[in-house]
Amino acid sequence: MLKISFEREINADLEKSFDIITNFKNFQKLFPEFYPSILIKSVRDESSLVAEHLRLHDTEFIIMSKHFTSKPNSHEMRVIGGDIKGSSINEIFSFDNGKTLLKVTAELDVKSSRFSKKNPYGESLNDLYDAMIAEIGKS
Repeated sequence: MLKISFEREINADLEKSFDIITNFKNFQKLFPEFYPSILIKSVRDESSLVAEHLRLHDTEFIIMSKHFTSKPNSHEMRVIGGDIKGSSINEIFSFDNGKTLLKVTAELDVKSSRFSKKNPYGESLNDLYDAMIAEIGKS
């Protein structure tokens, strides 16, 4: 399991940051290079079942995932089926000194060389969050 973690400061309020980063309904439109396809299967209160095509680095993963939200503090995506079944991405949001703090931890069940100093999936995941933060700045 490939473990990735990073933090970001976002110059926006907590609710706005949370709404854009967790609004997977708009990912295909806003981030098509990472999400070429999204199909929402069901939404119930704070959980959703979503069929997704997630592109990281040069690989497109076809997955079924469950999303769990606790607005405005946390979002968890668990991959329950497909190419990287068993993977997860967790996002924790907090607010301090006028900025939103985002902590991302991911465990991806991907094939990655243990001997490589570069992690293309981690770099690509960082790029995805950079695109999300840029979108927050536009809104």
